[in-house]
Amino acid sequence: MTAHPYLSNPLGHHDRVPLPSPFVFTAGGELREGHLAVETWGTLNAAKDNAVLIYTGLSASAHAASTPQDPTPGWWEDLIGPDRAIDTHRWFVISVNSLGSCFGSSGPGDLNPTTQQPWGKAWPELRLEDIARAGQVVVDHYGVEQLAAVIGVSLGGMVVLAHATLYPGRARHLISISGAMVPSAFAIATRALQREMVGLALNSKELDLGLAFRLARKVGMLSYIGAQLLENRFGHTESALTPGASGTHFEVESWLDHQATKFSSRFNAWSFWSISRAMDLFNLKAHQREMSSHAKTPLGMRLDGALVIGVHEDQLFPLSQQADVAGVLKGENIPTEFVELHSPYGHDAFLVEDHLFSPLLQRYLTQQVAIS
Repeated sequence: MTAHPYLSNPLGHHDRVPLPSPFVFTAGGELREGHLAVETWGTLNAAKDNAVLIYTGLSASAHAASTPQDPTPGWWEDLIGPDRAIDTHRWFVISVNSLGSCFGSSGPGDLNPTTQQPWGKAWPELRLEDIARAGQVVVDHYGVEQLAAVIGVSLGGMVVLAHATLYPGRARHLISISGAMVPSAFAIATRALQREMVGLALNSKELDLGLAFRLARKVGMLSYIGAQLLENRFGHTESALTPGASGTHFEVESWLDHQATKFSSRFNAWSFWSISRAMDLFNLKAHQREMSSHAKTPLGMRLDGALVIGVHEDQLFPLSQQADVAGVLKGENIPTEFVELHSPYGHDAFLVEDHLFSPLLQRYLTQQVAIS
């Protein structure tokens, strides 16, 4: 393996990891000269058995925590670092920006090397298995034979299941937070409505893509946040601003406007389309049925243990789905801990309720995951 001096940089490092060329997608099509954006923290030990891989949510970059190159707070800033839940004194932490995203990894917004035009709708059909396969390329790039743990949140909570199925034995432990084996009908309906809004504008020269994308994000935000939290925060309070396109201008509308504008200004619409669709097409239960007739366990996973966390108030990934995940892992003869949390933040809880998730992760990684 080529020496990588930054593998001993506990303060963090940015990297760009090349993918095999061509990288062949699960559903067909291929990517040449592709790469993933990666950030790392901590030091890979001599035994190379202290690596932790993180798969993010749909809209997140690899920037899970601050680094010297980017001192801005990451989306899990208070959970990753020295003496934090994911302790960089102990772990070599790898965070990947998903294949198909728009924060440094190859995606539909990039130039197609064949045409020298943005991929757009020509981007190959993405599956969550492709995101997992690309993540494993990163693991191999660093010379890690076996991960101490693979962690995923939301979209990533699904991808870790694909990873454990595709690469049995390549991770000793799995942590799935607010994930699912298969999306719920509500989640599919929500994302399908969002894609319909965005897709109409993407495929039209007359419709305003920015407006469509903002409206789609508003739909998404309502599925992430618990109804009670919205009521407690905004209630029936009206804004002093003049009425908007809805004919009213309540404080909750101003909040939605802000969230939608922020997201649409930084995320690529075709990336959203591609990853969102991949989430809806994910169906580990179908793979489980397919494999059950000729495997010792339905999915053939090999893990030393697993932690599954869900939130009662999560509408998008309801708690019953995390219970299903825990049940399947137990069916794979994997010692599995299932934790149920309460949070008014619903699906967004893992992003804002550090005091709930930090002790769980710290306890599990410290007590259950051994390293040399």
